Amino acid sequence: MKRSTVQSFLQEHFSQYQQSHLMPLYQLKAVTRLMSCRTEALGGHAIYCEEGHLNGVWYNSCKHRSCPQCGAINSAQWLKKSESLVLECKHHHWIFTLPHELHCIWLFNRAFCQSLLMQSVRKTIQKLSADDKYLSAVPGFILALHTWARNLIFHPHVHCLISHGGINKQGKWQSPKRKCFIPAKVLMAIFRGKFLAGVQAALNKGELVIPSRMNEQKVKNSCNKWGRQEWVIHCVKPYEHGRGVVKYLAKYIRGGSIKNRQIIAITKEHVRYCYKSHQTKKTEFINLKHDDFMDRLLSHIAQPKKQQYQMLGIYHNKCREKLNLARAEFLQKEVDKVDKIGWQEFLENHDIKQNCKECGKPLSVLKPLNELEDMTQLNLISTY
Repeated sequence: MKRSTVQSFLQEHFSQYQQSHLMPLYQLKAVTRLMSCRTEALGGHAIYCEEGHLNGVWYNSCKHRSCPQCGAINSAQWLKKSESLVLECKHHHWIFTLPHELHCIWLFNRAFCQSLLMQSVRKTIQKLSADDKYLSAVPGFILALHTWARNLIFHPHVHCLISHGGINKQGKWQSPKRKCFIPAKVLMAIFRGKFLAGVQAALNKGELVIPSRMNEQKVKNSCNKWGRQEWVIHCVKPYEHGRGVVKYLAKYIRGGSIKNRQIIAITKEHVRYCYKSHQTKKTEFINLKHDDFMDRLLSHIAQPKKQQYQMLGIYHNKCREKLNLARAEFLQKEVDKVDKIGWQEFLENHDIKQNCKECGKPLSVLKPLNELEDMTQLNLISTY
């Protein structure tokens, strides 16, 4: 029985969906790549040992950020880099959530709102960490944008992992002046103000696409109303280190909003998938009609050329000197250049055998399919 995957769902149902739905070009391009991933359309490669023995032939991956079946090496590379930077000190995990009422603005201004949300969180943290009342120093922090909840509904929010302290102007480690670091209500007020100010500025310049059921005055009135509401900033209890959150975030560097293992079945009318509920802490199941499931998938396709993850403060590439001052405080060695993870190392880290079936020597050579000496060897084609 054929396994139910995101790719198989798209291959079987996207053509019909496209006939009755309009979508941005970047979504259409993304779906085309996801449907082609590890198929003949993208070509392939063969793997050899150092003695030249052929050990397998595979189709190439699409390498799209939202593809759930490729990109594992990219995620591993990000995790390796992040773990090499994170300080061995207490860290906070804050989650900045955009209110549901603003989703209509987002859906008509996707690229703009994504950039504005990340920018608003970044500027909020920079402003408050520089304040004498809270830290008066530069912390290290990592931002990660997710647009989905676990059940795949549209739920844009930014995860922030931030060190409990930073490097001050004198080059010394400075601990927060409050036990909670920065109060959630203060974070909320500054974040809310910066995001709404960005929306209003774009509106005044004529750069904001106004939702179909609104006009310019209604957007202005709504901004005033949203500015009086409480926005959700979830501050998790501080961790003794940040490694756990980094590993959690690394899972979503590539792969999109849903993993293939979550899809239970695809019937003629419905898609059944599972997720672990935040509320009940149990595995929950959802049945959606094909069009509804497609809507959810497409709403979370990654925006092209837009960063979803940022390393900032002393975790930024240009702040290595300050980071090394902080690392010395916690008896950590200076940051070294992180070597790129090759496919051999990746296989080894995942306990996947990488020795030749004929001579036992390591597999070390990749060649494109058009360099195969004997094209009859294509019957060895496989997937992984």
